[in-house]
Amino acid sequence: MNQSIAIVGSGPAGLMAADQLLNLGYKVSLFERRGAIGRKLFIAGSSGLNITNSAAVSEFAEAYSGQSVSFWSSILGAFSPAEWISFIETHLDQETFLGTSGRYFIKSKTALRFVRNWRNRLSKLGCQFFLNHELSKIQMDSFGTHLSPARTIQLHFKDRDPQTFDAVILALGGGAWETEYPIPWPQIFSPFQIQVQEFEPSNVGWEIQLSSDFFKEAEGLPLKNIVFSSNKGSKKGDLVVTSYGLEGTPIYQLGTGQICYIDLKPDLTHAEILNKLSRIKENLSPLRRVKKALNLSKAGEALLFHSLKGKSLSSLEGMVAYIKKVPVELTRPRPLSESISSTGGLPFLNLDDNFMIKNMPGVFATGEMLDWDAPTGGYLIQGSVSLARAAAKGVQCFLSGPLSKSTSH
Repeated sequence: MNQSIAIVGSGPAGLMAADQLLNLGYKVSLFERRGAIGRKLFIAGSSGLNITNSAAVSEFAEAYSGQSVSFWSSILGAFSPAEWISFIETHLDQETFLGTSGRYFIKSKTALRFVRNWRNRLSKLGCQFFLNHELSKIQMDSFGTHLSPARTIQLHFKDRDPQTFDAVILALGGGAWETEYPIPWPQIFSPFQIQVQEFEPSNVGWEIQLSSDFFKEAEGLPLKNIVFSSNKGSKKGDLVVTSYGLEGTPIYQLGTGQICYIDLKPDLTHAEILNKLSRIKENLSPLRRVKKALNLSKAGEALLFHSLKGKSLSSLEGMVAYIKKVPVELTRPRPLSESISSTGGLPFLNLDDNFMIKNMPGVFATGEMLDWDAPTGGYLIQGSVSLARAAAKGVQCFLSGPLSKSTSH
C-alpha cells in the first residue's frame, strides 16, 4: 500500500495502533516528543508491569467510566484480555503470570524488554520512528474527502519540517505523570472548535489530617488487609503510609475529600475482637490490650494511637467499634503530576463510530487522551490497547472507502 499513516504518541495505544496498521500493509511513521518511546510503560513498570486483569469481560466493562457498559463490552470483545496476553507472549516474547490479586504481570516485572522487543518488532515491520518531535499544529487540506483522502493532512512539529499523511492517529496520552502543565496538546484542537475537558487527577494518593508524629512513626509502612470506606463504597486491600498521607488501590478508587474510615481488622467481627480483648486478665487500658491481643501492624498501631489522641475512650466496646471504623480525614488528592491516571481529555462526542474526529476528516484519536478512566489493576493499559485496535480499524475503513454514517458514541 502507498498510503501513509502517522501515529503521534508512543504509549501502549500508539504502539498498538502502529502494530495493527503495519500488519495491514500501511506505511507507518511514529512520532514521539521525547527522546525515547514508551515512557509511561516504564513508569507503570517501576513496581511490576501489570498488563491486564483476570476479571470476566462483563465485570471488566463495568470498571470503566466515560462511556456506557455496552460500549466497553464491544471494545473489549473486539480485543480481549486473553488476546492481549497472547499478543504479548507470542509477538513480544514476554512471559506473563497471574498474581494472587487477579492481575496479570510481565514475568520480568519491568518494561525494559517489553518496550525494546516491541520497538524491534515494529522496526522489522517497517515502522519509521521520529523521536524528539513535538506536535504543534495540524493543518487540514480542504480538498480532502472520504473518497479522496490522499495526503491531505499536514503535521507541524516544533523546530521541524512539516510532514503530510493520508491519515493520522493521535495517541497523545492523558494528564497523569506529565512534566508540563497545563498540558499543551489540547491547544491543537482550538482552530477546529473542539473543546478538551480539563484534566483532573485520578487513581492518586490523598493527604490526610494527622500529626507529624504519626508520619515520623509510620512513613513507608503498609496497612495490610484493611477495608477502606467512603461515601463511594468500601474496598478491601492494602494501603501504604507516605510522607503526606495514604496510597493504595482502595484509596485510589474510593478516596474523597471528607472523613473516611478504615477497618483495621475486617476478618474479625466485633464480638471476636471484644472476646480477644476481654481475655486479658491484666488491668490494662483498652489501647494496651489492643497492642497485646490483636497483632496490629506497626502502621495500624500508629494510626490507632495518633487518631485517638485527645479522645476519651475507656470502654472495651468503644475501642472495638473504633478499630472497626477508624476515622481518617482526607484533605486533598495529590497533584495531577503524581496521579496514575486522569479524568478529562477529548470527549467522545467529538468522535464518530470509527474514532475519527468529526471536524477533522482523516484524524483519529485513541488511548488515554480520550475522556475515560478506570481503576488500577490492568484496566488502564487494557483499555488503551483495545481502544487503539478499534481506532486502527477505523483508519482502515477510512482509507479503503467511504466511512459509515457518523454518530456519537
